[in-house]
Amino acid sequence: IAEQVSHHPPVSVFHVSNRKDGFCITGSILAKSKFYGNSLSALLDGQAKLTFLSSGEEYVITMPYAHCKGILYGTMTMELGGKVTIDCEKSNYRAELEFKLKPFFGGSTSINQISGKIKSGEEVLASLDGHWDGEVYINDLKNGSTDIFWNPTSEVRKQRLKRHIVLFEEQTEFESERLWQHVTSAIGKGDQHKATQEKFVLEEEQRHAARERKENGTEWKSLLFWHNATTNEWHYKYEDLRPWDPLNDIAQYEKDGVLQTMQRHLSNRMSTHKNMCISNQVARHKNRHRKASDQPSNNSQNTESSCSTPESVQELSDDEGLGSPCTQCGKETSHLKEIHTAVLSLQKAQQDIHKNLTALSKESLYRRGSPQNFVDSRCWFLLCIFLTFQLFINYVFK
Repeated sequence: IAEQVSHHPPVSVFHVSNRKDGFCITGSILAKSKFYGNSLSALLDGQAKLTFLSSGEEYVITMPYAHCKGILYGTMTMELGGKVTIDCEKSNYRAELEFKLKPFFGGSTSINQISGKIKSGEEVLASLDGHWDGEVYINDLKNGSTDIFWNPTSEVRKQRLKRHIVLFEEQTEFESERLWQHVTSAIGKGDQHKATQEKFVLEEEQRHAARERKENGTEWKSLLFWHNATTNEWHYKYEDLRPWDPLNDIAQYEKDGVLQTMQRHLSNRMSTHKNMCISNQVARHKNRHRKASDQPSNNSQNTESSCSTPESVQELSDDEGLGSPCTQCGKETSHLKEIHTAVLSLQKAQQDIHKNLTALSKESLYRRGSPQNFVDSRCWFLLCIFLTFQLFINYVFK
């Protein structure tokens, strides 16, 4: 989940959640650029916080910068450069890595080089060197052994996550693909003049909206993240750092930017939510009743009010509709039921496939075993006949 939370300066915030594998990542990036004539660097000023849910350890990670050479002349190349640190305050471990740019007189082996060290406090435990897109070796300084730390083989590359995007028709108004669609289309067609015009129109609309907010005194608020002014950190509004419960948690899913976890005990949670809603409505009706009972009834000439006797919850439900859940409950129940039905259908299909595979396996074993048993029986039968015939010949010619 990612969102640009500021335009001046351009800050983007992201959140990654994988509770089943036991980690979450939250970070913010301030994009900067530096121009050096024939080269350009895109700086990522910010950090990411990796949290391991089971141990509660937090690793703060900085990021390298992207360096592009050959903008005006020469072969255009892209590299990663700069120093990266990985810190864990709880365990007191620290890693320092350096992404090295190719030197002017360097060969092909000097491309994408990396070096670094792993420390515990001030003690250096190990050193690293190699190529970040190839083999990286780790040297244990205590025993002097060297092992392969990272090797992106073809099998590893095949395991890279596939890119999934939200369907265009399901995107909201301010999502990047929808917001910049006309600019992107013009660039794709090679029409730079049209792209510049569309960019100008888009920026003017944004400036006009900002002026209106300022005139109306309306503060712009982020949709999915909130800012902690004390620590100057951005946090995901729906962050869930609970360790994964395999007995209760089924799967994580995202809807409208909100990450949620589908659980087996849905009925208990929904009934609790529903009961809380009903209790709140009953309390409100009791308050109204107390106010009404203090005033004389216009339709009654008796000294005693006909409303002096409290109504039952059932009567309130019939009159005011308390028996029906609130709108939020209804939407959440409907959505969870849809997901639950889909998961059950997948589980049923998986069970059917498992049954079919088991049946095929048994049939295969039976077919393998049947000819073998037949061959074994036939061999014994022929052996008996041969021995009987041999005894008969010996008896005749004795």
